[in-house]
Amino acid sequence: MPVEHSGSAALRQLGSRLRTMRDTAGRSVRETAAALGVPPDRVRGLEAGRIDLEPAWVRPLLTLYGRQAETDSVLAEAAGTRRAAWWEAYRDIVPQWLADQLRGEEQAEVIRLYAPLFLPDLLQIPAYGAALLRGRTPDADEAEVARSLDVLARRQAVLDRSAPRPPVLWALIEESALRRRVGGPEVMYRQLAHLRALAARPGVTIRVTPLHTTHIALMSGPVQYLRFRAPELADRLLLQTGDGATVTEQADVVRHYLMALDSAASVADSVPIGEWSTDWEESKGA
Repeated sequence: MPVEHSGSAALRQLGSRLRTMRDTAGRSVRETAAALGVPPDRVRGLEAGRIDLEPAWVRPLLTLYGRQAETDSVLAEAAGTRRAAWWEAYRDIVPQWLADQLRGEEQAEVIRLYAPLFLPDLLQIPAYGAALLRGRTPDADEAEVARSLDVLARRQAVLDRSAPRPPVLWALIEESALRRRVGGPEVMYRQLAHLRALAARPGVTIRVTPLHTTHIALMSGPVQYLRFRAPELADRLLLQTGDGATVTEQADVVRHYLMALDSAASVADSVPIGEWSTDWEESKGA
């Protein structure tokens, strides 16, 4: 019997693909359920990403929809939803919202970030990440810190992969986040060098909003916006809080923050990270 669960991003994507196929073919939920020999609720659960797609269902489904040519593709995608993700080995330190976000980052076509206080995880060097973690959880032992840095490194691998191509990355960082010397001047010196190296890559934009700017579009905490390669997946927003994060795909909320990101991006006095420096950085290089 198919297992019903909350559904991963990959499973929801597959369900959305199947629902789009059904709608395009003009088939009802009841017709689809009859073709599979299951109750209609099974079809609804499948399309909502709550139920695994059984391999035996693929051919009758695609035959009903007139999409037999996509059989191998759908079978491969279904197999991928059942594969254990790398972060499953870290579930003691990776909460559900972060697990869903990690999968989302791997599937994203565009990632947009707003960082008012600290640098986003995707942009941190290990020394910065370790210093931030020790500051937030001073009781963490070295083994916990090491495992968290493993998660950080594997998360950032999405930016280094060759296939599929990495997501387009756009980040807006408040100057205050760069002036906050997490880990001390030496760590920040290397962190800034890393940001400039990232920004030199194709498809990566990192800009700094100076302290004197008057923009008010993003008077909020850290924001991460994901747009997926699959058009049937809704854009997603992650709003970080002091004790976790809120993840939403609610269209009006996502649209509000996307407009705010666009507005902040248009601030005339923001500068590319390659053109920004601090007094202490300049004195070190002298």
